[in-house]
Amino acid sequence: MRLTRRFLFLVALGSAAAWYGQNVLRFRDPVRVPPPQAGAVLSPADGLVTFVRRIEDGKVEFPAAPLDIPRLTGVEAGEGWLLGLFVGPLDVRHGYAPTGGTARTVHWGGSRGSASLAEAHTAARLLVGLPADLLGTPGLTRNERHTTVLLQEAGDLGVTLVGGRGGLGAVTYARPGAEIRAGHKLAFLGRSGLVLLTLPANAVPQVSVGDRVTGAETVVALFG
Repeated sequence: MRLTRRFLFLVALGSAAAWYGQNVLRFRDPVRVPPPQAGAVLSPADGLVTFVRRIEDGKVEFPAAPLDIPRLTGVEAGEGWLLGLFVGPLDVRHGYAPTGGTARTVHWGGSRGSASLAEAHTAARLLVGLPADLLGTPGLTRNERHTTVLLQEAGDLGVTLVGGRGGLGAVTYARPGAEIRAGHKLAFLGRSGLVLLTLPANAVPQVSVGDRVTGAETVVALFG
């Protein structure tokens, strides 16, 4: 009888935690104050940096095959940088504008729920805060993606939301032609997943793989 009661208590506790995470925790909207730093590029989301890779001739070199950045993100980037941020289940689910600029939105390729973003062991590493490279996962190129491009004088930037096996599940706020300020909310991510930041060549990354970043507050790059 005691074991049955303990089991039922643990089931009830787990159900309550799942309900809280699904219906309360993921909808939190903390106040974010962007730092007043000239030339700063802010993190577009909360999460863990999984890769920082150079873009050359519109591609990121990878052992399997080079990644075509315009095809992946919708950003016409010949030279620059590609940053990947893993947004975990306990992270704030809002996406933020890394800089100010004029918005251009692109729903760019992929299909809903076609592939996982990470194998089980890779996902486990990410969930405990250990770095794991998601650049070569099938879900990166196969899954549904949405990009907001910010057009500005210093160079265009792109924030790409990549869906997992369950789809993208995101709501985007920016509309084409809208003037966006740095740190303003761009989207709400219904699920954890991957956020890509495409930077022009004159932006120098300030973070490394394994760093924890805070959306709209952490400076991830500086314009030179």
